[in-house]
Amino acid sequence: MKKIIVGDDGSEFARKALDKAIELAKKEDMEVVVVYAIEDFCPIGVTEIDCNVVREIQMKEAKNIIDRALKRIKDAGVSGRDVSKVGRPADVIIESAKKENAEMIVVASHGKHGIKKVVLGSVAARVVEYSPVPVLVMK
Repeated sequence: MKKIIVGDDGSEFARKALDKAIELAKKEDMEVVVVYAIEDFCPIGVTEIDCNVVREIQMKEAKNIIDRALKRIKDAGVSGRDVSKVGRPADVIIESAKKENAEMIVVASHGKHGIKKVVLGSVAARVVEYSPVPVLVMK
């Protein structure tokens, strides 16, 4: 089955990207693979125990975001599943596209961290630059 990768960080922009991926998947009988990257974040000076607490919070957030996305996909009558990995979001999205032999990637122009660049968010810009497949960037 053909696949569309869609990055999801829980933002309103990502919801629009997910909606577009669902729309395209319906037309082409494709599976939507929702990708959530858990950034490896542990500030200097913070104990390992505190970093583990941060990671647990990130994992709960990831589960909530993925569950909402999968519900939207299922409610639309489209086949879908998720991939959650620790790593830089753009790299996780690109790796997932390669591993899944995806037909395309759909990403939001900006994520939950707002506008990082004048035209594209840093994740979207990196995905566009390094993706092995076509990328649709949603505003």
